[in-house]
Amino acid sequence: MAARFLANDLATSDGDGDGDGDGGPNTTSAVGTHTASGAEHSDAEDVPGREWYGDSAYGTGDLRDALGQAGHTAIIKPKPVQSPVAGGFTIDDFAVDEDGQTVTCPAGHTRPISPTTRTAAFGALCRTCPLRDRCTKSKTGRKIVLHEHDALLRQARRDWTTDPTLRERYRRHRPNIERVIAQVASRGGRRLKLRYRGVEPNNAWLKRRTAALNLRNLINRGLHYTNGWALTTC
Repeated sequence: MAARFLANDLATSDGDGDGDGDGGPNTTSAVGTHTASGAEHSDAEDVPGREWYGDSAYGTGDLRDALGQAGHTAIIKPKPVQSPVAGGFTIDDFAVDEDGQTVTCPAGHTRPISPTTRTAAFGALCRTCPLRDRCTKSKTGRKIVLHEHDALLRQARRDWTTDPTLRERYRRHRPNIERVIAQVASRGGRRLKLRYRGVEPNNAWLKRRTAALNLRNLINRGLHYTNGWALTTC
């Protein structure tokens, strides 16, 4: 859904689409966006930079890469990393050298990254390792599997931990997105059902409902008409 949302947003911004695709910018998605403030563009036809908000289910390396390629900023909560041993070493405790195609474990052992599977197996090195109890329970030793966008995912986890403004922006805007989703999907506390048969009429109904809700929310935020539409903010 998020990938289709992004593709439709790019096509619409480039003037190559009509915004009618599934999950397009005129509909509500589980991922929310707004134009990033202070963004500068040298080309008037460039897609405006946006901040994309989503929970950890949308924190994939592929989506983060696509957003970065499109010039957007991902304010998405990273997926937590797990250790095979409770309280033990996670993948972030292993140093990855993409240029040298190696992985170094917390004990200082280095293994090559398989070019086909992007795995690094420590095997026999784990047998006498003094840190084994904090690293793995496997009889065959610890194996590290690296995502294609491992560096991007690592950076996202570091930023989330070290940058409090990132978490503050997420907490400030993410509830608004969830609220809008609830407004679209329910009325008076009851879940709405599709009104028509077929994709096209239901898609048209969803767009009308979304547009009406957007207008209501803007009016509540100060949108008014006096010789033209204007939004007054405090």
